[in-house]
Amino acid sequence: MVTELQLDGRARAEANARLIAFASGPLTEYLSAADRVLNATAAGAPATRLLVRALRRIQDAVLHSVDELRMLLDGGELDGAEVLDVREIPHGTRHPRIFGRYARLAPGESFVLVNNHDPKPLRREFTATHGEDFTWEYVESGPEKWRVRIGRAAVPA
Repeated sequence: MVTELQLDGRARAEANARLIAFASGPLTEYLSAADRVLNATAAGAPATRLLVRALRRIQDAVLHSVDELRMLLDGGELDGAEVLDVREIPHGTRHPRIFGRYARLAPGESFVLVNNHDPKPLRREFTATHGEDFTWEYVESGPEKWRVRIGRAAVPA
């Protein structure tokens, strides 16, 4: 909505900054806390497991939209790949979330993983699990943020 408002330069910049601050701060913190406290607790119960899976997919979609919004408001362009930023996800649940995202990919599709360290152990786990049926391309290599495009090979090796 902010991107379509007819605002002058200063008002537009202020609206963009406030939107980014909200989306990157309170909204992201709320989603992370909800996942950590509510979803993690409910995920263990058979009666709520499917609901939690759906809620996590919605959360991933919202976080992906926040990343896209941030990129657009900073003057960037979208590259078409989904983004999974795991920096705020508790360490014990990162790899299952990443492998879950990978499992939903069709051949030839990919997503961009955003992490606060080089995910070498994850790559070894992918190799052990999927052999050469996945692709791995560094988009950004630190020192504070790593972005890796992970994909399902178009034709299995």
